[in-house]
Amino acid sequence: MTASRALHRPDLVAEATRLRVEAAVEQTGYVSNSLAGGLTSRQTRLVAAIVPSVGHSLFSDMLDELVGVLETERYETTLGISRYDPMREENWLATMLSRRPDGVVLTGIEHTARSRRLLLNAGIPIVELWDYTPHPLDVVVGFSQEDAGRAAYRHLKACGYRRPALLRSDDSRAGRRALGFKRAAQEDGEPEPVEIVFPETNPQAGRGREVMTVLLQRAPEADAIFCSSDSLALGALAHAHAVGLKVPEQLGVMGFGNQSLAEDGVPALSTLAVDGAKIGNQAARALLARMRGDTASIAIDVGFETIPRASTHKKR
Repeated sequence: MTASRALHRPDLVAEATRLRVEAAVEQTGYVSNSLAGGLTSRQTRLVAAIVPSVGHSLFSDMLDELVGVLETERYETTLGISRYDPMREENWLATMLSRRPDGVVLTGIEHTARSRRLLLNAGIPIVELWDYTPHPLDVVVGFSQEDAGRAAYRHLKACGYRRPALLRSDDSRAGRRALGFKRAAQEDGEPEPVEIVFPETNPQAGRGREVMTVLLQRAPEADAIFCSSDSLALGALAHAHAVGLKVPEQLGVMGFGNQSLAEDGVPALSTLAVDGAKIGNQAARALLARMRGDTASIAIDVGFETIPRASTHKKR
């Protein structure tokens, strides 16, 4: 019993006792059986989290903060990568829930019907990230994708552009930003913006040349672009230079995410900023509150910020 306390509640034993137990653990190579402890306490101290990709700094910043806050309360996080595929998320959930995590963190609010059944039947805290809805499965921490798209359109119009277009991946969140963008144009009585969509499974930075080529063929009158990521926007910006388009005079370029390289573009890239670390921090704290028994409704809108830079600073 004393050894168990020294390992799991060291604050309850004398310092000399704790050191003796740690020395014995080191000498024997002992590893505690967390599964057996979980069966006894009905807690595994495990949180399962899934993101679409770790290639975007927004997701990595979020994960760093999420994992760090959970670690302070002695929870371990196991990570899954969906690659923007709802079926991958569903299969991952089935596997993870069989291990009885104390909580689940998901990216987005759109899931398959089976995923929803699995989550609701599990009866554990659930946090959805990167989106916002007043009616989440349990807890939501994010922002309105549609409002972000509307803000991008308003920025480009305020800069003097009249025929903006959309270059985006086919994931659902980029789709809702595009919807907000097009609705803003409709509200202003403008034609629906041309939209070029490509599979998210392909690298976005390398798609700049391809999607810009398609855009110039389909909509040579386009005078600005809103891209689904800064990586895609920087690739499009490079291709605009290659074909002799002056940015921002002939073409405004706007990204999403405010990644570290956005400010280093030539010219510096206008974008929408989302605080990934804040989302991770708020998500971890909301999840901890749920796991402690707090049943109050939690829906946190962290918002976003328009970052105007030289790539849309059109001289009129």
